[in-house]
Amino acid sequence: MMPDPSFPSIRFRGQLRPSQLQVRDVAEQQLAQGERQLHIVAPPGSGKTVLGLYLWAELIKRPALVLSPNSAIQSQWAARTDLFESNVPVSQIVSTDANEPKLLTSLTYQAVTLPRRGDDGLDHAAMSLWEDRLIEKGQAQDPAEAKVWIRDLKRHNRDYYDQRLSAYRKQVRDEAGLAGQSFEMLHQSCLRTWQKLREANVGLLILDECHHLVGHWGRVLSDAMASLDDAIVIGLTATPPDGDGKVPADFERYTQFLGPIDHDVPVPAVVRDGFLAPYQDLAYFVRPSEEELRFVAQADDHLSEILQLVCDKPFEETAQPASVHSSPVPPVAADEEDEPQEVPSLAHVGGTEAVYQEDDPFADLIPETTPPASPEVAPAEPVNVEPAAVESTTTDEAPRVKALIPWLLETLETRRHATSTFKTWASFHRRDPEFADAARVFLQVRKIKLPAEVPPVVIEVPLEEVPPIPVVIPVLDRYVRHALRRSPNAADRALAEKVISGLRMLGVQITETGCQACASPVGRVLAYSSEKAQALVPILTTEMAALGDTIRAVVVTDFEKTSATISDVEHLLSSEAGGAIAAFRVLVSDPKLDELDPVLVTGSSVLVDDDLAHRFETAAKQWLAEAGFEATLTFEEQVGFHVVSGSGRDWCPRVYVEMITELFQRGLTKCLVGTRGLLGEGWDANKINVLVDLTTVTTSMTVRQLRGRSFRLDPAVPEKLANNWDVVCLAPEFSKGLDDYARFIKKHQNIFGVTDDALIEKGVGHVHPALTDLRPELLEGSVRELNRNMLSRVALRHEIRDLWKIGTPYQGEPSHTLEMRVHQSEREAGGFPPFTDEKEPWSSDSLVQAVGEAIAQSMVALKLLKSPPEVIARPRAGGYVRVMLEDATAEDSRMFVTALHEALGPLNRPRYIIPRKLKFVRTTWLSRMLPHLLGQYLEKNEDRTVMVHAVPNVLAKNKESVEVYERYWNQYVSPGFPVFALRGEGESLLREALKKGMSPTGDFHEKEIFR
Repeated sequence: MMPDPSFPSIRFRGQLRPSQLQVRDVAEQQLAQGERQLHIVAPPGSGKTVLGLYLWAELIKRPALVLSPNSAIQSQWAARTDLFESNVPVSQIVSTDANEPKLLTSLTYQAVTLPRRGDDGLDHAAMSLWEDRLIEKGQAQDPAEAKVWIRDLKRHNRDYYDQRLSAYRKQVRDEAGLAGQSFEMLHQSCLRTWQKLREANVGLLILDECHHLVGHWGRVLSDAMASLDDAIVIGLTATPPDGDGKVPADFERYTQFLGPIDHDVPVPAVVRDGFLAPYQDLAYFVRPSEEELRFVAQADDHLSEILQLVCDKPFEETAQPASVHSSPVPPVAADEEDEPQEVPSLAHVGGTEAVYQEDDPFADLIPETTPPASPEVAPAEPVNVEPAAVESTTTDEAPRVKALIPWLLETLETRRHATSTFKTWASFHRRDPEFADAARVFLQVRKIKLPAEVPPVVIEVPLEEVPPIPVVIPVLDRYVRHALRRSPNAADRALAEKVISGLRMLGVQITETGCQACASPVGRVLAYSSEKAQALVPILTTEMAALGDTIRAVVVTDFEKTSATISDVEHLLSSEAGGAIAAFRVLVSDPKLDELDPVLVTGSSVLVDDDLAHRFETAAKQWLAEAGFEATLTFEEQVGFHVVSGSGRDWCPRVYVEMITELFQRGLTKCLVGTRGLLGEGWDANKINVLVDLTTVTTSMTVRQLRGRSFRLDPAVPEKLANNWDVVCLAPEFSKGLDDYARFIKKHQNIFGVTDDALIEKGVGHVHPALTDLRPELLEGSVRELNRNMLSRVALRHEIRDLWKIGTPYQGEPSHTLEMRVHQSEREAGGFPPFTDEKEPWSSDSLVQAVGEAIAQSMVALKLLKSPPEVIARPRAGGYVRVMLEDATAEDSRMFVTALHEALGPLNRPRYIIPRKLKFVRTTWLSRMLPHLLGQYLEKNEDRTVMVHAVPNVLAKNKESVEVYERYWNQYVSPGFPVFALRGEGESLLREALKKGMSPTGDFHEKEIFR
C-alpha cells in the first residue's frame, strides 16, 4: 500500500529511543516487503503510543483508526499528537468522535464492536436456543411446553428471565462470531461508524493492548477488515496472550489477524534506555508446616504403590512386549549406521515442562474425563506401521505384558517404539528423546545395567538427588499406552486403568496421545502453604531496614480467600489459606510489620490496620470530597484491623482503589495487600519499590502484567530500584515436593533479569546460579544460605542498579555461556599447576579460564573461529564461574560452550581422553632442617595425574585436530598426550580412570545471556 498522496506533512519533534528505532527499522523492512501486519510487543513505559503515532505520521501516511480498551487510553493517543508538528491545524487531524473521523481517529474497542441488543432476529434465535436447551435437559418435552415454561418464567420471575435471555443472546452472538458473522451482529450505531471510517479512507488500524482481542473484539475486527480498503494492521501490547484457557478458534483468529510477533522489546532494553526502573528478582524459600509435610509425604507412598504394581506384576515369557500383534516388524533404517549420538544431561530429561504445563493448576480441581490431546513427537523419519490386526479375543488366559523393568530393558535393546523398530540407537532416540532419556535414567538410578548398545545418560547430580517425577512419568506413560493398554489380557488393561487413576492423584493425566498436567491436592497444599505468608516477616523486615520510610510494598495474591477448597485438603487449608486476608493478618499481627500501616484492598473488601484507622478515615473523607464523590464510610473493629464499608452512589471498587492508591503514593500506608485481578493490568503506582508475588499464575501474559507494576519510574526517586520477590514452598525429599518450584521455573521462563556478574539472563538462573530448570542444587544444605543471600541483596540497591549499566546500548543478541561449579577432588589437595612459574594452586576461575583458552586457541588454529577470541571467566555467587567468549557470534559461542562443557564435565564415552597433572612438592629431611629460603631449593617436585578429561568432540574428529588441542592443552593446562579411548589400551585407561574417581564432576548450566 502506497502512502496517501494527499496526506499532510506531519513530523515528530522529538527523538526516538534506541528501542523505538529498532521497531521502526523492523517496520520499514516489513512494509518494504509488502507485509500488512505488524505485531509489536513492548513493556509498559517503553513509548508504544509515540511509536504508533510515528509509524502513522512518518512511515505509513494513511488515515488511521486507533482502538484502545478504555477512554483513558483513547484520550492519551489524541493528547500525544502534541509531540508532532504539521502544516495543518491539529483540530483538522485528530478526532475522538466516532461520528467525525479524521486523519487520526482514536476510539475505544467498545465503540465499534457493540453487539445489537434484543431486536427481533436476535431474540428469535435466542429463544429457539433456549427452547432447545430445555428439551435437551429434560425440562420440557417439546417446543410448545418450553414456550409455556419460558412465558411463565417471564411473568413470575422477570429478573431471572432477563438474565437467561441475555445469556442466550450472548451465546447466539458468540456462535455467529465463531462462524465469521460478528459484523452482521453489530449494533446499528457501530455499523454506521464503520461506514464513516470507510468513507474516510482509513488505511491503517492501530490496535492498542491488542492482547484483549482473543474473543468478541477480535471476532468483530477480523470480520470488519473487509469493510476497509486493504488496511495495514499494527498490534501493540506489553503482554501477548497464549492459548491456555482460550477458545482455540478465537486464539487462531487472533494469530491470523495480527500475524507472528515481529519484534519483542525486552524490558532490559527499556531499562538501559532509562525509561523503566531497574529491578532485581529475589526468591525466598519455605518448608511446609509439619501437618502439610505429612500430607505431601503421602504422594511418595502413592508413587511407590504404583511402581510396585507395575514392577512386580506377573507376566508370560511368551508375551509380546510392546504390541499385541504377532507379525514381525522390519526395522526402520537410520540415515547413517554410525550416526553420532548426542547424550543429554539430566537437566533435559523429562524436565519440569514435561509434567507441569498448566496455566492455573487450580482453576478446575476435577480432571476432565476427555482432556484435550497433546500431539506426540513427530517421527524424525518414516515409520513402518503394522497392518491392522484381525480383531482377537481378549481374555484372562492371553499372554501378559512383561513387568516394567524387563519391558524397558527389552524396549531399549530392541529399539522398538510403539509399532516401529529402529535400526540404530540414534534413530530410536530421535523418535522419542523424552522416553529414551527417561527410561535410561530410570534404570541407572536403580543401578540396573543398560543393554550393551545403549549409551548411559550423563547424570551430573548424585543419583539420590535425581527428582523422580520428571523421570518416572514418561516411563509410565509409554508403558501404559504402548504395552498395557494394547495387551490382549484383560488384567493388563485393568492395571493400566489403576496406573492412570493413581497418577491423577499426583497431578498427571494420561490420555490417548500422551500425558499432561492436571490438578493435584499435593500441589495445592504447597502452592497455598500457610508458611508462605509467614515469609513476609523476614522479607519486609529486611526491606524496612534498608528503605526506612520510603518503603512502598505491595503483596499480591490470587484471591481474597482460597477458592474451591476440596475435601482432600480442607483439613489443611482454611478458607483464607494462600489468600490476601491470610497475608494481611500476618502483617497486622507482627509488631514490626504493623508499623507499615497495611491496607487490604480487593474487589469486595477494604481492611485497614487498627493503628491507621483514624488517619485513614480523615484522609479518605477529604479525598472523596475533593474528587466530588458521594460516599459514607463506616468502620467495624476487628482484632488488629478495621473493616471499612461504604455506602452512597459512588462507593465502588473503581473509586476506592483509586483513592487507596493515592493514599499509598502519599505514604499514609506503606504496604498494600490485594489480588492480581485488582492490582494487575491497568493499575499503576510508581512509588512501588517492593513487590511480593504470592500468586500461582505462570502464563507469560499475567506474569508480565504483574511484574510491570514495579518498573515505573518515580521522578521523586531517580535512583529507584525495585525488588520483586517470589515465595516458593519446597519439600525436595518427596516426589511431589518440587511442584511449587516447578511453577517458579515456569513463571521465570520469559523473565529477564540482571545477574551478579552484570549480564542480562532469562530464566531462574538470573535469580541465583544455584537455581536450575531441574531443581535447586545442593538443596538440603543450601536453602538457609540461599535465603541469607537473597536477604543480603536487599541492601545492595545501588550496586545492583550499577549492574544494569543504564545509558549503555543493549544489543539484544543472545550469546551462549557455560556456568559451572567445578568439584575439586581430594587428589588435587596441595597441588599446583605443573608450570615452573606457578606459585598458586588452581582456583575454579583460573582452571576454567585455562581450559577455555586451550579450547579457544585450538578452534582458531583449526579455523573454526575467525579470530583469536577473549575468554572471560567471571565468578558468581555460590562458588559458580561463568565462562564465555567476548564478542562472539551466537553460533561460535554455542560451539565453544559445548566444547568446554565436554572438557570439564563427566567422561561420557569420549573419543579421546587427555590427563591433567598437578605439581606436588615433597620435602626432604634436609629441606626441613634448613630455613625456608634455603630449604625450598632442596624440595622435590613431582607431577601426578589427578584427573582425566575428554577431548571435546569438535576437536576430536581426526588425529590432526587432536594434535592441535594437545599443543594448547600442554601450553595452558597440563603436560600430557591424548589417547583414543574407544578401544584397546585407551579404553582400559578410561575404565581405570572412572574406577578411581578421576572423571571430572560439577554443576553445569549452558545458558543464553544478553548484553
